[in-house]
Amino acid sequence: MRLPIKRRQPPAPAEDPVRGQALDAAAERVLAGLSSLSDLTAPLAISYLDRVGKPTPWMTPAAGVRITSAGYAAHMAVEADGAAFGVESVPVLGTLPDLRRGRPPQDLLLRVVKATRKTFPVIRAVDDLTWEGFVSRRMARVDDELNRPLVDGLLRFGWVLRQVDLRYGLEPEKVG
Repeated sequence: MRLPIKRRQPPAPAEDPVRGQALDAAAERVLAGLSSLSDLTAPLAISYLDRVGKPTPWMTPAAGVRITSAGYAAHMAVEADGAAFGVESVPVLGTLPDLRRGRPPQDLLLRVVKATRKTFPVIRAVDDLTWEGFVSRRMARVDDELNRPLVDGLLRFGWVLRQVDLRYGLEPEKVG
């Protein structure tokens, strides 16, 4: 078994540590009340984490779930109190087609992954500095072997999964 080579991390981008920390804390509070993502987004998350986990065997499934769920929960925190994070409104991914016969498009996972890339800043709601502060706080919570781009990507994926649920009128399962 080959051990991963520990590469030097590039310096973190500029960030707003106060809002980033506030978003992280708010996401943790939301996470405490969630038991699962929705019936639509939970299987998408599992499928994506399985794919991401193959080339990154040092990432445990639990770590992947925790990071992705934190991105989802952060979106919910911003929905609940956008003003705390400098947000006036939370945009929803408008490129998803309507359900057909009650089913989402077959390429939904591909659409979600694409939304985490170039168009993500448009649908993210929080500014760059707040997001980068949030990513830094989440980095502090995970194993050192996970690099910033991986954590950022999983947080983005979780954020977009919440957008999918909003688009299709779904909610995660809550504790209790």
